[in-house]
Amino acid sequence: MNEDEINRLREKYPLYEEDPPLIDMKKPKFEDLVKRADAFVLAEVVEALPDYTVELIEDSDTPEGKLYEKGKEYGMQNTASFMQFRVRVIENITAESSGKGEDVRGEIIIAMNAQFRGYAPGPEPGMRIVTPVAKGEGKHEGKYFYSKYGFYYVTDDDHVLSAYVEDDGYEFSGRTLDHLKKKIRELAGTK
Repeated sequence: MNEDEINRLREKYPLYEEDPPLIDMKKPKFEDLVKRADAFVLAEVVEALPDYTVELIEDSDTPEGKLYEKGKEYGMQNTASFMQFRVRVIENITAESSGKGEDVRGEIIIAMNAQFRGYAPGPEPGMRIVTPVAKGEGKHEGKYFYSKYGFYYVTDDDHVLSAYVEDDGYEFSGRTLDHLKKKIRELAGTK
């Protein structure tokens, strides 16, 4: 795929170069994403689900709780909202190679802090994606977190476009899905 073809597809598959105001993120290296993720999956988006909210501090007798009680009058919030999407895993690309034994298959829910809405992909139903996922715990049990980093849209003709500015040496936009999967498996330690 050449640069013109990629640029034409960017309207449907946007690139997210900015982070939300007041959030300073260090961009992870692609190889670190592969090693840290519980799994890298190829999935089809089934539906966008309503945001869910979690309470951050539940006990006012803790140091955090006491700080929150004092900060309430200044507008300090005790909740965080998360956007979520139901996806059908087509393939667990890294399978057992992550070393974490995370068997991600079937339909799962991927989630991300709602502060990133507009700064990270909000995949649409029917869209195929490749993304690293990390299993949620506690209040996020049953969900998997995703990020714009390592996130790829899969086009109708099985090419991939990144949702983020790729690392030097790990540029897969415009390449085939098979090429990306092969590189992910190599970095994960399986062929």
